[in-house]
Amino acid sequence: MGNFITEDWLRSRYSLARHTEIHLPRDARLTPSAEELLKSRAIVVRYLDPQGSVFDAGADGERRAVHALTGDSAQRQECRCLLCRQPVARKTEALTHLDANTLVPKNHPRIALRGKLDSAIAQAVWLQAEWDERQAPAALARCLADIRSALGNALRAEVSGEPMPPIAMGEANEARLHALSHRPLALLGHDHIVPAVEHGAEVARLNLLRAAIRECETMAAGLYLDADFQLSRPDILQGLNRLSSAVYVLMLLALLAKRGQPLPGLGETR
Repeated sequence: MGNFITEDWLRSRYSLARHTEIHLPRDARLTPSAEELLKSRAIVVRYLDPQGSVFDAGADGERRAVHALTGDSAQRQECRCLLCRQPVARKTEALTHLDANTLVPKNHPRIALRGKLDSAIAQAVWLQAEWDERQAPAALARCLADIRSALGNALRAEVSGEPMPPIAMGEANEARLHALSHRPLALLGHDHIVPAVEHGAEVARLNLLRAAIRECETMAAGLYLDADFQLSRPDILQGLNRLSSAVYVLMLLALLAKRGQPLPGLGETR
């Protein structure tokens, strides 16, 4: 029997923003209240063993191996060429997976977008590793974890074709993030900023991440927006737009923390 994860334990370690993802040890078990909390917020739980393999919990509670990105079965599937739909016996260095069953050339535009998303995820993880909690509250590190999770959702949605879940950061949903990023003086107590060296290292690193996400957004617009301004993936385009807003809000919060000012709540005042 594995260790039981309680609701209090989850609340002490995660922001528990809606549609994010958390990782737990493979042998962990959730108490009923912890399981209900995660379900109510549509939080995805992945389980990891010491070798780094990824598992989901089936309906019977048993762990099943899944692909780390898509969450699909880890079992290898037959691949076919996108152009001729014929099976491909050997994947050359010029080909890569568009999905579990389809191979495309590596210069395919959707593969280029995935490369940009991969770079943004790398920026987020580097930022998490470098985050100095002596200078910035742990609550902001949890917000950064939400951003990393949302970037993973964007990449997963592009690969799987499934809808991208709405963006959330801490207590703020998409609508709230949009408002915070457009009216920061009224809602956060600090006006808009143009990044500058005096804002400090955390803000500078966050701005690199914000710029990387904006590059993803503009590339997604070129890929999903046709000549008649019809969007084939409005979910991903809006998600990336709100995600860059979330990073901008986090930049402002990091600046307030650097100056020793109290941090406002992200949720709407009642």
